[in-house]
Amino acid sequence: MSTTPALASPETDAAGATSPLVALHRPRLRATLTALTLFSLLAAANLATPLYPLIERRLGIDSFGVTVAFSSYVLSLLGGLLLFRRLSDELNRRTVLVCALVATAAATFALALAPTLAWFCAARAVQGLAIAAATGTGSSALRVLLAGRSDLSGRLTLLATSGGVAAGPILGGLLSLLGAETSAPFLVWSALLLALAPAILLIAPHRECRQAMAGARRGNRGKSCPRSETTRPCTAKRSAFAPPTDTASAAKTARTAHPACSDTAPADGNSTIRFAALVGFASFALFGLCLSLAPSLLSELLATDSLPLLGLLASLVLLASATMQLLPLRGAWRAPLGLSLFAAGLLALGVAPAMSAPACFVVGSLLAGAGQGVAFQAAFGAAVAAAPASRHASTVNLVYAITYLGSALPVLGLGLVARSTGLAPAVLGFAVLVACGCLILAVRSLRRSICH
Repeated sequence: MSTTPALASPETDAAGATSPLVALHRPRLRATLTALTLFSLLAAANLATPLYPLIERRLGIDSFGVTVAFSSYVLSLLGGLLLFRRLSDELNRRTVLVCALVATAAATFALALAPTLAWFCAARAVQGLAIAAATGTGSSALRVLLAGRSDLSGRLTLLATSGGVAAGPILGGLLSLLGAETSAPFLVWSALLLALAPAILLIAPHRECRQAMAGARRGNRGKSCPRSETTRPCTAKRSAFAPPTDTASAAKTARTAHPACSDTAPADGNSTIRFAALVGFASFALFGLCLSLAPSLLSELLATDSLPLLGLLASLVLLASATMQLLPLRGAWRAPLGLSLFAAGLLALGVAPAMSAPACFVVGSLLAGAGQGVAFQAAFGAAVAAAPASRHASTVNLVYAITYLGSALPVLGLGLVARSTGLAPAVLGFAVLVACGCLILAVRSLRRSICH
């Protein structure tokens, strides 16, 4: 196996520490495999989306039962992100990814056999825990394999995860054509997940997947940081939420020079990470609707039971979002403009069922997805850049924990409201509330970009 240098320039984290160059085995191939692993895990978690109308009948549940089935995955994912937040910075990355693949494959296989809602929810919960363990770890692996290119690693993480979420419903609908509509997609995908595990074991050397900083952090707690080739300077131990001194000074100077900025959030790592989490919360509130109740809504709106069609339409928001991750956009305009487009698309999507206008649903989905993709790319990229390498995985897990909470609580509330008002009015009220939240965030982002 040949050895290839990582990249020509060393990586610099948000704290200002520079890591030495190291030689890695096949870094580009391993980065591709890591992204494929993240994609496959997220796709597995969303294969059920177009199948929910059939699963409703098979398990004897209603719209609220569907939101419970969907939220069982999200809530376990949230718990896992919090539980594994520190572990992701310390455990061997190869071990974590292989274990996540095996656990997700077993849980996906169990979904094909689920006779009750409780069984289905338990399997979904296992998926959530496994994917939680892999999310921060996979992002951390990409940052190491793409050393010195934190922007690219952040975009690739978003592309792999959002692409997997978008592709899951489409793949579920297509695989249902093989027969046994509520089981074939799960059986086929579980086999594919298992095939990825030995590929990782063969290509990624165990010793190169260790978290190099874990031992240094444990050994130096309460001690001064030695400056050596294997440890970072003491500045690397700065909290992920504390900005570098020069950033804080610049923010203070900017606020002093511009009195109108006194009420805005400071331009530091803490503020940047909070903003990314709020944008993620709003984003995944819409994603939760599309991945749970949208197929039932579209089935009534279009009077069709075509699972591939329902899966494709439910994925339009996510496909538009994932497509935007391919564009290397730059500039402070991204967040306010993206959030404004997101809000406009949400309103169009919300009124479509009330107006019996499928075309309005399609246009609203594409507009909302594109706006969300632009805004979240800007917010998430800034949060990744603000996090020091020693706390990278834990910071990503924190952002994703709040983000995924958005696809649980609002969707459960939507399911409860739909029981009494019907699905179409509930979706309209949901869209209006989330759109208002997006506009508030857009105004905040615009003021911040003007002040800084």
